[in-house]
Amino acid sequence: MGTKTTLAEQIYQELFHDITTQKLIFGQKLTLQELKNRFQVSQTPVREALTRLIEDGLVNYYSNLGVAVTKFSDSDIHELYQCISELDALAILFCKNAFSTAPLLYELEKIIAVGDACLAKGDLKAWSHCSDDFHAVFYRHAQNHYLDDAAKRLRAKIRVFANMYNFDDPVHAENIHRGHTEILENIKAGDFTEAADVMRLHLHYNMVYALNAYEAAPKAKDTLK
Repeated sequence: MGTKTTLAEQIYQELFHDITTQKLIFGQKLTLQELKNRFQVSQTPVREALTRLIEDGLVNYYSNLGVAVTKFSDSDIHELYQCISELDALAILFCKNAFSTAPLLYELEKIIAVGDACLAKGDLKAWSHCSDDFHAVFYRHAQNHYLDDAAKRLRAKIRVFANMYNFDDPVHAENIHRGHTEILENIKAGDFTEAADVMRLHLHYNMVYALNAYEAAPKAKDTLK
């Protein structure tokens, strides 16, 4: 079966997927006993997986009551996208200081080309992976691990909302992809400041998609308080 660490990672990855794709809905209780039964393991790897999900902000622990999938307020979503938009913009600006921007441009053009192909085929799931990588590539080239660590604390929650609005509406995907293309064109022109501004605006539009998607999403009525 593997080590406890391996089991904890497997449980974490499966629960992460179920939450970010909303198979486990907002506010849904996650009891230790149910999870032990589901994964056929002891409580130790389950607890380790839940601890990581709490750190991701995907579940909340309520003392003496248990764990539930995180629910959000409109204010939470506003603040989340406000922060990630500034971090993404800063990552773009840091990329300007690289010895050469050629590797960054090569990766961005490849991502956009793959995204074009995915959208042409109507494969929104594959396109969504391209969308994720488009944002991540700036952190790889910014070469600042403090910035990357700060963004990682937000990405899991962003992934929940991105899955909701990326997968259900090709119009949203097309609009997002156009935003990515505009950012690329500004970087090709050497205008990193404009690219950063476009990224901020791009993520503000994504915030609107997230707010609308969350409002329409099912939520557990019997939640922990």
